[in-house]
Amino acid sequence: MNPKRHKGDTKTFEELTFQEQTKTMNMTALQFRKQLTAHLRRAEAEGRMSQRIVRTRLRLLESIIQDFAAP
Repeated sequence: MNPKRHKGDTKTFEELTFQEQTKTMNMTALQFRKQLTAHLRRAEAEGRMSQRIVRTRLRLLESIIQDFAAP
């Protein structure tokens, strides 16, 4: 992957090499972590149950991964 790529690059995920796809997926996972952290802080500030929110997000991720699990 060219380190000088810019946000304006129009390459689709499908067009990326395997290594580029891996890096993109890792960056997406790290971004999800940041989003979840902020989401849980907001939940706490609003008096919501953070463990319930975590379980809901976990079910979402499990659902996505199960689509690819062997039967």
